[in-house]
Amino acid sequence: MWIFNWAILLFLVLIMPFGLGMIPVKYMDKAHRTPAMLYACGWFVSFALFELVAIPFILLRRSFTELAIAYTLCIVLALGISIWKAYHVVADCMEYRRAFWSMSWIVRSGWGIAFLCIAAQLFAAIFLEYWDGDDSYYMAQAMIADTYDVMYTRDAYTGYEFGFDIRHALSPVPIYFAWLSKLSGIHAVIIAHSVIAPVWLILMYCVYALIAEKLLGQHREYKPLFMILISIWYCFGNVSIYTAETFAMNRIWQGKGLMAGIIIPLLYLCLLCLKENSISKGTWILLILTIIASCFATSTSLMLVPTLVGIGAFLLGYRKKSLRFVFKVLLCCLPCVILAVCYLCLN
Repeated sequence: MWIFNWAILLFLVLIMPFGLGMIPVKYMDKAHRTPAMLYACGWFVSFALFELVAIPFILLRRSFTELAIAYTLCIVLALGISIWKAYHVVADCMEYRRAFWSMSWIVRSGWGIAFLCIAAQLFAAIFLEYWDGDDSYYMAQAMIADTYDVMYTRDAYTGYEFGFDIRHALSPVPIYFAWLSKLSGIHAVIIAHSVIAPVWLILMYCVYALIAEKLLGQHREYKPLFMILISIWYCFGNVSIYTAETFAMNRIWQGKGLMAGIIIPLLYLCLLCLKENSISKGTWILLILTIIASCFATSTSLMLVPTLVGIGAFLLGYRKKSLRFVFKVLLCCLPCVILAVCYLCLN
């Protein structure tokens, strides 16, 4: 039975994102149709969809079971549409994989070193697990949702009914873990610490690989060197408990770690793509997904993300000499504004 449970979980976190990412990647330029982009887009479709489905259920105080059923149906529908409409994207990704073997042996050796550095961090994330005090809230909320069938209405530290926790309710990362636990039958704490931690580290390095692709352009032979330097930076970035490197290695399964390690770098990638003269529909889709996913990760994004995106929009608008472009980018921040209004009204 446990083999079946683990097979379901590994499908949800390793295979399903490739299927969900086909729709955004379909509308991107062929140069961006890579396995890393497919995997990253799939996860952000999952995050954004969960945020959109979960918030009404949470604010209306509905049960966790109702949310789990509704989100599962939405995910199945989204997966079916992605595979039906954009299955040809896989062929473009396979071309990118074949191009890897046409590289020189020095470049392939560089990639081998980069993969070894990343594998060492994945080993540390699984077998040298770090205890973090914030888990007394994050993991407790996940277990309360699965046990009592309620969301953010019980105190995470005592289990007693405590009213409605609007401070955390708009960023339902723990409820997402409870959904994974409900479908797979594996405890939410095991999922967060032993599965999501290495999987989201892989996702983080996929995002950095995409940034390297954008920054280096035609000089792809330097891409493995970029990845080696980034991985070393993360290995020795624990100079404070508040650095992005510490968050990524010690508690990436928490919303703050997800925001610092994955979402902010992806926002940077979106802004890099927006500076191009020709912007694909897929870039706009990815920007909107990233902004909604930031709301999913942490409530601080309700202020932080519009500020970052707004600054980037005005700088890019000045570069392009276009106020219309600034308005279009700022319009993408509308989900943050709506949730911020909800927060102020309910607080």
